[in-house]
Amino acid sequence: MTDAQLWAAVLGFLSPPVIAIVQQPRFAGPLKGVVMLLWAVIVGLGTAYFNGQFSGSSITTCMLTAVLVIGVAYHTLWRPSGIAPRIEAATSSGGRQPSGPQAV
Repeated sequence: MTDAQLWAAVLGFLSPPVIAIVQQPRFAGPLKGVVMLLWAVIVGLGTAYFNGQFSGSSITTCMLTAVLVIGVAYHTLWRPSGIAPRIEAATSSGGRQPSGPQAV
């Protein structure tokens, strides 16, 4: 793995709480997926650019790495622990509270 891909993986792992700030509990699943994909594009572009590897294949690989790591981190750590849902609820304009940790 290149430095850019490793940075995309690290930032992807730390991204679910940041994404949860933007997302709202009332958002439909597809909209939440779009928000995550847009964030992964930003992470991929940024890591490729700041590591001097701003070319087609490197950008694509960084974006795909970010998508994969964000999804795995969210479903294995951030959602089951209840951290991401609590952040969503706390930053929600509707004020709906999560029901606690959810099973995977």
